[in-house]
Formats: sequence, C-alpha cells, structure tokens
Amino acid sequence: GDLSGPIYTILMIVFVIVAAIMLYNYFQSRTSVLTTQAQISIVNPQLAGDVYSITIENIGTTPVTITSIAIYPQNSQTPIVKKTLDNPVTLNPGQSTSIVSTSTTQFITGNKYIIIVKGHTGSGQEIAAESIAISQ
Repeated sequence: GDLSGPIYTILMIVFVIVAAIMLYNYFQSRTSVLTTQAQISIVNPQLAGDVYSITIENIGTTPVTITSIAIYPQNSQTPIVKKTLDNPVTLNPGQSTSIVSTSTTQFITGNKYIIIVKGHTGSGQEIAAESIAISQ
C-alpha cells in the first residue's frame, strides 16, 4: 500500500487542473458570447438609372446572413426596391458581398435614397444596416 499515497496526490492535482481548465473555458465562452458583435455596414452604394449596386461588409465578429434589401426615396414609407434574396448570402467577419440589381422605378438623379439591408446571425438575431445614397 505504499503507492496509494503518491498516486492519490497526483490524481488530486490532475483533477484540480482539469477543473480549473473547464472553469476557465466556461468563463471564456461566456464572455465571448457577450462580446460577439453582429454588425454589417453598407459600403459605397451606387444608384444610377434603374440599377443599384450595394456592397455589404460584415464588420462584426460573427457570421451574418444577408436576407433582404429595401431602398426608399427619402421621406417616403414606400420602398421602390424590396428584394428578398433567393439565395441569402452568409458573410464571415471581414467578408463583403456586392449585390447588383435593377429597380422597377428609375432613380432620380441627385435625389437621396435610404438603403436598408437586413440579415440575421446563426443564432437568429436580427440585424440591419442603413445608408443614404444619392442617385447619380
């Protein structure tokens, strides 16, 4: 029975280390959940004629799926573009995508339009970005 003492001690040390690692990981994952930022940005939107080109960048820390785009004339509640993406685009942090399409209505040169892009995170959190573009 000489060995049971040292083995017991070693097992206790291992157990404490494992418990400490598990606790550390638990708290790390908790804090990363709190600091996860879902954020998209509309970069350099272009409107001309009946064509729009919108670049959307994921500036957050979690993947975001872009699901829809709406373009409103300033001071109007009625969108002239309301597009739900047939193939929603998932952007990882730092990635961007450009969406080019046409409007049923011509954009009026010099007018301001409000662009709203909507999406969601993997956990279902809704997010949106808004930008103002002046038609060329």
